[in-house]
Amino acid sequence: MDKRTNRVQPKRLQPGYFPLDIRKSIFINDKKITLPKYYVESWGDKLISKHDKDNSYWEVNIKYTCPRELGEKEHNFPGYLFLSFIKDRSKASSYRLGWDNEFAKQLANDYPQSFVRSLEFHIGDEYYKKRRFTEFDIGGFKEQLQVSISWNNNIPEVKIGELFKVRKESQLFPGIFKELSSYLITDYLLGSEEEVLRRIQTTKWKKRSEISKELNENNIYLLLNRGSKEIYIGETEKSMSNRYPHNEKHHTFDEWTEYTVIQLPPETSKQTRKLIERVLISVATKLFPNNLIKEKPVLDELSGLKFKNRKL
Repeated sequence: MDKRTNRVQPKRLQPGYFPLDIRKSIFINDKKITLPKYYVESWGDKLISKHDKDNSYWEVNIKYTCPRELGEKEHNFPGYLFLSFIKDRSKASSYRLGWDNEFAKQLANDYPQSFVRSLEFHIGDEYYKKRRFTEFDIGGFKEQLQVSISWNNNIPEVKIGELFKVRKESQLFPGIFKELSSYLITDYLLGSEEEVLRRIQTTKWKKRSEISKELNENNIYLLLNRGSKEIYIGETEKSMSNRYPHNEKHHTFDEWTEYTVIQLPPETSKQTRKLIERVLISVATKLFPNNLIKEKPVLDELSGLKFKNRKL
């Protein structure tokens, strides 16, 4: 905080870091970057000369720090650094850093406007290429990360954090970008069309007050009261906001305080959805105390949850 002006100073590039534009390859398809030549050269010839075809791949732990406005929480993600020996490129220009879907999803969650912009460019690939558009022509801004790779006994240590993020108040539609980002992350962080159709999405546990934001239809859902240790399983072809309107009571279990939604693929039929619900209910009756079957459950009320459904 700048005490003279009462303004927050922007993030600065830290010594030993390089700037990285947040672009499509970070989220979609590639999930890897090529390190800048000048940055690799800063490691020194002595280190680089040790890297050859027998010493060209390193599994790494990516120490990631969330943006300042999200509390600068720290996370660790698996990644890999490798020397690709690209033809007609110098050795220093051939180092790449990659990661898995989990880190890509974290970045999409933390930088939703960049993710939605990248997704738009990905979906409209041919359209934008014909018009000679770059990714950054869509949205008109460029958020950035800063990346550090240091070496300790030939083991690379990777740190990634914020350099520039468009603040929520400055985004055109911050709520829409955030919700779109959350909704689309799983579907578009890679996979073929067939894999997308097979994939289901499960939300985190959310507070009851957030249910008005749930617009996706064709769901299996769980209602939970963590304090009383009670749980309910249901299915609906409607969105959760329509299934449980604000302030409307539920005939079976109205004391729930949290929920999670399993969003089924769009082609899932009514019969299949109901079958999935019945299977889950049957499993729950085997695990939790309930009023549906007389058989002793695996878990008692002290170590488990009480199952609130009234019929199989």
